[in-house]
Order: sequence, then structure tokens, then C-alpha cells
Amino acid sequence: MASITSSLSNAEYRAVKAYSKSDLDLIHKSSALIEWSRNAPSDGSEAVQRGTDLHCALLEPDEFAAQYIRQPEYDLRSSAGRASAEHFRESMASSGRIIMAASEYDLVCAMRDSVLAHPVARSLLTVSGKSEASIFWSRDGIKLKSRPDRMPDIEHFGPMLCDVKKVGDMDHLEKSIHQFRYHVQSAFYSDAYHQLTGEYPRFVFIAVGERRSIGRHPVRVVELPVDWVDDGRSEYLADLELVREFEEYGSSLDIEVVKRPAWTLKR
Repeated sequence: MASITSSLSNAEYRAVKAYSKSDLDLIHKSSALIEWSRNAPSDGSEAVQRGTDLHCALLEPDEFAAQYIRQPEYDLRSSAGRASAEHFRESMASSGRIIMAASEYDLVCAMRDSVLAHPVARSLLTVSGKSEASIFWSRDGIKLKSRPDRMPDIEHFGPMLCDVKKVGDMDHLEKSIHQFRYHVQSAFYSDAYHQLTGEYPRFVFIAVGERRSIGRHPVRVVELPVDWVDDGRSEYLADLELVREFEEYGSSLDIEVVKRPAWTLKR
């Protein structure tokens, strides 16, 4: 039986022992990567942090305003500028707020503002609903979890889930969907919602480009065709069979076989 809660932070959600779509992405390559991800500490990355900051700005605007602060622009080439920057950080230390470099803060805000300038994206993100709620469910005895970015209340658009995606180049959105298995996410999250409510939702991606185009960050609101989502469902169900083997036998000697790129076959 599926359940939903809005009371968990992202860290608390990640700590729950259940398989997420990100876990399935790992086991799709090798079950050994599951153990590796659990055992190898990670400090994150600039790209991941930017995505986290953007999600907060869009989905939790009050939290973003309260917790984030823009560091003034100092000339860090000079000793006076470096001293001023250090003084600013020290003055903010007790506040617990997240200090962002001016350029990074401005980029996140520009991307947020571009998304909210899109009428459909703005409607999906600002009507009443749940942001970053956690759904816990199961399939064939395997515990699973999903965390949709946005669930507009059903009276607005019917059953719907929304996910915000930061993409490097909007011209290659379809390639990103395939590369990062967003079609798998669409099926996985839709099945979680169905188990929770008895209905299948529309699953909508709100994509915003990091790279400016004609002076602004491009935005697209898209959903995937049924056949692509069906392929995603087949993929995640196959991944669950690998999960079952992993839980019974461990990773054993699971060595990846690299697929030969097509360009190496050209003469």
C-alpha cells in the first residue's frame, strides 16, 4: 500500500531504505555501483548543487528567500577585497544561511525567473499543490520511493506530476531524456502515483536551459509519448529483477560490458 508525506527533508528521504529511480539507474549499469554509491562518500558537485538551488528557488520560494543570501561582489584580486569577503562570511556564519557567489545566485534567479515567465510552467508551479512530497510504495515485494517535484491539486488539471529539469543545452533535450532515462522516471513516478491514488497522472517535465539563447534561458514544458513511457516501464521492471538478484546474491563479480560506440566502426 502506497503512502505519501510532505514532512521529510531531502536528506531524510534519501536515508529511507527503499529503491529510488536514481538507484535503478545505477543497477541498470552494474549492481556493484549500488554498493559503491553507499560506501563512497560524496561532496556533490557544482552541477548538482545548482540543480538543488534552482529547485528550492522554484518550489520553495519562501525557503529560498529565508535561507539563501547573495554575497556582494568583491575584487578578490586585491587584499582589501579578500578581507571584505572574509568579513562578510564571518558576519553571516551565525545566521546559518547559505552564501552564494554573486554570479551563481544571479544565474539561479535568472533561470527561475525565465521558468516563471512561461505561462504553463508558472501555472503548474504556483497553483495550490504539494512540492517535494515523498511517495513510498512497492512492486513485487521490493520497497520503492519517489519524490515528485510538484503535484498540483487535482481540481486544477486532473491527476498530474511535474518535474523540473536543468539542461545544459535545450537544443539537445531529447538526447538528455534518453541519456538520463527520464522516460524511466516518467513511468516509475506515474506507477507510484497510480498505486497511491488508483489513477494514472500526466507526467510533465519543465525544462530550463543553463545556456542562454538570445539573451535568456530557454524553457520548454513537455510530456513524453506513450510508447516512450512504456519503454521506460519495461526498463525499470527489468531493473527490479536485477534488484531482486542483488538482494539475494549481492553484487558478486558484476563487471560492466562497455557498448562499442558507433563512431569506432567507421573507416
